Amino acid sequence: MYTIKLVEKKDIEILSDIFSKTFSEADREKSWDVEHSKKYLLYWLKKQPDMFFAAFNNEGNPIGAMVVNIKPWRTGARCTDAVIFVGAEYQRQGIAKLLFKKVIKEAMSKYEATRFEAATFADKEFPLNWYKKIGITPDEHTVMIKGKCADILSKLSK
Repeated sequence: MYTIKLVEKKDIEILSDIFSKTFSEADREKSWDVEHSKKYLLYWLKKQPDMFFAAFNNEGNPIGAMVVNIKPWRTGARCTDAVIFVGAEYQRQGIAKLLFKKVIKEAMSKYEATRFEAATFADKEFPLNWYKKIGITPDEHTVMIKGKCADILSKLSK
């Protein structure tokens, strides 16, 4: 059995290692080292600590986590920028589902959240098919855009 509870600063070290391995494995061309993973997770702990949940095994060790940003919107609060990860040895055991249920329930009860949005890998069957299975589908009206800040500034300066 797994326990879901809020992430504390003491959990960040282990979660950083799990995050680094999980996302580096998911996209080998854009690997995450533990140092940057830790900075990223500490950012989330500071930004939205009440929506940052981890799953813990029977020994009390974190084995995965999920966090969302709560953003006000014209149609009600939204869960945005979601991140979810589970250690490889614990994947496909329903832990992501447990984390997702906890986060969504909290967002709805605390913030009256009505929508969820996040980015995922476009060229991978998993997790996109899993998201579709739970009712999260690609938005037909938006597209993810990105660019290098230096390139943008250069083009704006011409």
